[in-house]
Amino acid sequence: MTTAENIELALIPIFGAGLWLLSTELPNKVGVGKLLLGASVLLLFQGLIRDLWLLSKNKPSESQPPPRKASCLCVESTIGITGVVVGILALSFGIAWSVAMSNGAWSVLVMVIMTIGFAIKDYVIEWNPWRVRREKDHINIVLE
Repeated sequence: MTTAENIELALIPIFGAGLWLLSTELPNKVGVGKLLLGASVLLLFQGLIRDLWLLSKNKPSESQPPPRKASCLCVESTIGITGVVVGILALSFGIAWSVAMSNGAWSVLVMVIMTIGFAIKDYVIEWNPWRVRREKDHINIVLE
């Protein structure tokens, strides 16, 4: 594993502990739409920070080959965007289901979402042929 990946893994329990300390300010009951929307935004934000870090480390050079083209999307982004859309739809249609959230539940939720984000960061959904595959450097792929 790279140093950046080790740092990201170390930050997961740190964020969980930080949220546990701040969780007294969070509601004890939250709507499913808000919860899904928040979890999806967290997943997308984690991917954004990771991508910005990778872009800051990637120094373009003249000898660099042109970006590859492929018919695929990042799994992390696909799940995050789908969650945002479903969360917004749930809020828009007034779905009133709610979930009880204790202080520890908020912390566990953040750590689970961030762990899932870390686990799926290198996977893409390809649609020609249809498959999910590991693509370590998919930040440099241009969508076809």
